Amino acid sequence: MSTLLDHTTQPVDDPTTEPAGGRTWQGRCLVAGGVLFAIGNALHPLEHDDAAYRAATWEAAHLVILASIPLLVLGLPAVHRRLRGRVPDRLALLPVVAVAVGLIGIAPGCIVEAFVAPLIGQAAMEDLAAGGMGVVDAVFGVAFLGGSLFLGWAIRRSGIRPRWAGPALMAVAAVLLVSMGLTGPVGGAVIIAATIAYGSIFATLGARA
Repeated sequence: MSTLLDHTTQPVDDPTTEPAGGRTWQGRCLVAGGVLFAIGNALHPLEHDDAAYRAATWEAAHLVILASIPLLVLGLPAVHRRLRGRVPDRLALLPVVAVAVGLIGIAPGCIVEAFVAPLIGQAAMEDLAAGGMGVVDAVFGVAFLGGSLFLGWAIRRSGIRPRWAGPALMAVAAVLLVSMGLTGPVGGAVIIAATIAYGSIFATLGARA
């Protein structure tokens, strides 16, 4: 015999959420990756020159940044999940993919700068940058900065917390875009400050994922 309990409507799963287990590990990856990205950039010397290649923190800075990249890439789906259902699907997905591609493109440069640059010197590195390496860096740089700018817009439009994260990410991406043409210690200081903020934003988003 059926009862009223048998006919009770079961709750429908919210498509914008996932099991807590997935949320936990991806959020933790984003936190760890953001923190390491900020630390690695804080260790980076202000300039790219032969003296910087001999600095005690040169290799460590690039290896820490390198270690942050897979963690950030693994954690980015947590941001996509928070955006899904709040903004159009393409706006939730494409900026996340672009940022992930841009981050992956940073990895080879970290290895080259950590191990190759100190051996061949700044003049040879400038020659590499003027050739194919510079083209590759530019392509991945567009994905990284463009993706970050539009991801910040998506986060702002979605209204997810913290509310300042979206505008802050847009501002950081814009500063990095402008400052990439700067040289000397002032330009280096601006880039380092912006990348520290970049990592901190993602760590904060991960803490709430």
